[in-house]
Amino acid sequence: MIPGVVAYILNKYAQNHPDWAEQYSRSGYPALSNAVGFLPSLVKFSVSEWLVVLVLLFLLLYIVYYVRKVIISKGTRRLESYRGVMGIVAMCSMIYFCFTVLSGLNYYRYSFLSYTEYHAETYSVEELEELCQSLADDMGLVRAELGEDTDLLVQAPDDFDYYAQHSVLALQMLSEKYPILERSLYSTPKPVVMSKLMSRAGIQGNSCPFTLEANINVDMPVFMIPAAMTHELAHQCGFMQEDEAGFISYLACTQQDEPMILYSGLFLAFDHSISLLEKVDSDKALVIKSSLSQKVQHDMVQSEQYWGKYEGIISNVSRSVNDVYLKANNQTEGVSSYDKMVNLLLAEQRDNLSRTSVSLSKIN
Repeated sequence: MIPGVVAYILNKYAQNHPDWAEQYSRSGYPALSNAVGFLPSLVKFSVSEWLVVLVLLFLLLYIVYYVRKVIISKGTRRLESYRGVMGIVAMCSMIYFCFTVLSGLNYYRYSFLSYTEYHAETYSVEELEELCQSLADDMGLVRAELGEDTDLLVQAPDDFDYYAQHSVLALQMLSEKYPILERSLYSTPKPVVMSKLMSRAGIQGNSCPFTLEANINVDMPVFMIPAAMTHELAHQCGFMQEDEAGFISYLACTQQDEPMILYSGLFLAFDHSISLLEKVDSDKALVIKSSLSQKVQHDMVQSEQYWGKYEGIISNVSRSVNDVYLKANNQTEGVSSYDKMVNLLLAEQRDNLSRTSVSLSKIN
């Protein structure tokens, strides 16, 4: 139980001392994560996927073993029950400790915005409309580069490795502008064999703190995969807040010349932005969505149909579990925190407009 107690104390301390959490994220975390993630990074399959299977099998055998011990024991049933329960407590304690030092403490670090030129402010509906229209225009141009006859639900066998390598390259390039993202080891994203199960749970990807792997759902439409990769790599870099990881993903994708990666980042940003606009001005959102090219509209329909067919008990339970997990880790808005990346997109837009205005005034 000692590791669990230590982890609890570390979490509480980090919660009240973000400066310490930030220092840990920049020193202790990189060293530990590189050490833990080195061996898994050497193979192309997801180690964490099979680790989960082994852990579940072990727990099943463990429970069966101790249930049998309790049944066949006559005078020591209480002792055997105690041993079985304490064994599970000890394992959970160790898992909690490992999660804390390899991921949990990063939830309390400084915001990614503190390392950028952007500022968290309040934005108008007009600015949100402008953002959505700008993203819509960019999506149309990039989608045209992919070809009118390209079906983005079809994925060639070599696509995953190609995008996995380029997603790492995208983070490396972005780290030149934002050195806080620099790592000596970026573990290349891994395809998940049980991707159908991830789709049923409504999961595009996940970052495993115990192997430092970015696990990607390869069953979903291919145009979502590059953004999912860079999102999980942002978590590897120590930024656990979902809105920040989404924003980092967008920045990484949109600095690439490869059309599919660029389109993936724009699609991610537009999806969150237009969803927010629909809540505050549905008529304007409808106008912008109607102005999209036919191919972009087709992609959006395919995306909605793909995830829609997996809506059900599993996805609802998964969403609820994720909501509880996020709220327990300093993300008070739970699953709604993903949409907060729109505020970061608006911050970038305002900064860009401000820079453009300053440049024009100097010219004049």
